[in-house]
Amino acid sequence: MGYLKTYIGAAGFVLALCLAGTASAGPDLKAMSAGERIAFTKAMPKGGELHNHISGAVFPETLLAWAAEDGRCVDVPKLALAPPPCDREGLRPAAEAIVDGELYSDLLDSFSSRQPGFLDRSGHDQFFGVFDRIGGLGPGRAGDMLAVVMDDLAHQNTFYLEAMITPQGGPAAALGLKVGLKDNLGQMKAEIDAAGLPALVSAAIAGTDALEARARQVLACGTPAARPGCQVTVRYLVQTIRVLPPEATFAQLQLGVALVQADPRWVGLQMVAPEDHPTALANYSRHMEMVGFLTGRGQLSPVALHAGELTFDYAPPEHLRDHIAQAVRIAGARRIGHGVDLPHEMGAEALAAEMARNGVLVEVNLTSNAVILELGPDDHPYEWLRDRGVPVSLSTDDAGLLRIDLSHEYERAHAYGATYDDLKRSARNALAFSFLAGEGLWSDPGHYRRPADACRRQVGAAVPRGACAVLVESSDKAREQWRHEALLAAFEAAQRSAARR
Repeated sequence: MGYLKTYIGAAGFVLALCLAGTASAGPDLKAMSAGERIAFTKAMPKGGELHNHISGAVFPETLLAWAAEDGRCVDVPKLALAPPPCDREGLRPAAEAIVDGELYSDLLDSFSSRQPGFLDRSGHDQFFGVFDRIGGLGPGRAGDMLAVVMDDLAHQNTFYLEAMITPQGGPAAALGLKVGLKDNLGQMKAEIDAAGLPALVSAAIAGTDALEARARQVLACGTPAARPGCQVTVRYLVQTIRVLPPEATFAQLQLGVALVQADPRWVGLQMVAPEDHPTALANYSRHMEMVGFLTGRGQLSPVALHAGELTFDYAPPEHLRDHIAQAVRIAGARRIGHGVDLPHEMGAEALAAEMARNGVLVEVNLTSNAVILELGPDDHPYEWLRDRGVPVSLSTDDAGLLRIDLSHEYERAHAYGATYDDLKRSARNALAFSFLAGEGLWSDPGHYRRPADACRRQVGAAVPRGACAVLVESSDKAREQWRHEALLAAFEAAQRSAARR
């Protein structure tokens, strides 16, 4: 039970734990000032972050500082990063560019959404174009990126992350292209295996080792100078690219399933890139069939899919009719990223009821949906989902590009009708519907009225006892949930104390 020493120290904190399970201590969010809400949600334990693209999670200022340190270049006409040498036409060393005030400001705008309409780009085009413009940084800073995200979450009293990364994405796609597209998915899978997929799995595991070692080095984990980010538990989602030729996407998906089965740090499968891209739209049903086939509809690997990130501005009506339904019913997705077109789908009420009944969570990204799709509080289906019992959890999507953090999304949610109880449920959902291994602490995830039998009447106690202690020690999910409940109890006790003063 040594891990408890990290979270249980002073007698006052233990007392706070003993107060867990009492009525919510949260205020009326709408009655608070913006400053009060920001401070409140920054301190609030938010459980975890389920929708986080590491490559888009770091602020541009940090990316440019790294580019300067690494001797990278800036392509001035394109306002993009580029590899050295920097003596080619249109390039300047990043170290020079960042001390040029006007150019530096333009680069910050080019790498983020802080300036609406920058260069007459829509929010959609600006957002999705950033990844190419920052790609010149190269892969050498992946561990540094992970460290930044971990430390940022810890400073927001949040200690679980599912990070989306594309391991061995290029080599896997190359295998798919080499084998070619087959009508028989089983045959294609066998040929990709024979062409060298197992070696890519080994390379991906070695890459994960290096990624984590670098992050721990940056955070000084295991030393007296360890930063708070060292306390964050990280798992990974294999991010596959839906705008490639379908055989290349298939091979990335196949690698993802194999990696999830080989390495417990990798816990699920994702598909990314603009859902409205012509290639993505043309192959959407095929992709869902591929995911369902390779994962056994989620039995061989948990599945979380970007789906329903569409409006009529970016796709014709036929593509808003069934993308989420296909993701859930054909691919076996247990989580849906964005999901904003769900009310437009055929049989939307029945689908929402099915998702509520089966515990299919929607990862809600309010700022991302506002920037990319121009969906504000009046257009976003957040309340519609909540009212139908569909579990939701707030997340950032690409915090650096959007210039936000997770606390910002919790603060913003009040404008969408969220109460404190909704925020509390979102935080708990981030763990209950995570892909962490093991039995959870709650027998009714999404509602949180009935702890698991082993921990009945113990949730909120200072230390788990008996069968509950066994569960907490043996289950990754229960362990993270126990930690969150401890933090939540302390937070609510502090709120009650402040209210009495």
